[in-house]
Amino acid sequence: RRAPNMGWLTFTFGLERKFKQLCKRLEVVRTHQQQESLKFMSHFHRRFIIRDGKRNTKPEGRLPVELFELRSNGSALCTRLVQVKAEASQLNSAFCYILNVPLEGNNETSSAIVYAWIGTKSDADSARLIEQIAEEKFNNPWVSLQVLTEGSEPDNFFWVALGGRKPYDTDAAYLNYTRLFRCSNEKGYFTVSEKCT
Repeated sequence: RRAPNMGWLTFTFGLERKFKQLCKRLEVVRTHQQQESLKFMSHFHRRFIIRDGKRNTKPEGRLPVELFELRSNGSALCTRLVQVKAEASQLNSAFCYILNVPLEGNNETSSAIVYAWIGTKSDADSARLIEQIAEEKFNNPWVSLQVLTEGSEPDNFFWVALGGRKPYDTDAAYLNYTRLFRCSNEKGYFTVSEKCT
């Protein structure tokens, strides 16, 4: 999301030529987050995880609490798990989430509790998928995996990890009303007009 151009420039002017020597039919396409093509997304089988932060950085001390939201825009193929700020106000009853709460240590073998949180208004397919992703990507012998439905959260670790119980959206009626807008600068000034009303 907040990645600088340096990685792309390093690849373009350094590594791309080496890859093209190894593979004659190499096609390089630059894509931005949330604008991935269906062809690209199909390789991940609805298990594309977008983490916040920089690559190869090791946190000092205890690992941070992580909250991931299951999002899908357009089709089921475009489903992705996006890391959001770990706060209770980020929750919404229409979605499913994974909350990773590290207990001690700061490496891959540290003990943790992973909650798969299913909102009361989320669809059955999202609920099934969030359980599968939690099992495949977050579960290991040092982790306690728990599937929770909204309203059955334990006070001790779940709400404490999110900074305490806070109000959050319980209605996502805006999802039922899709609107399309056209943004343009062709007349010399910025205009926005609604299409297909």
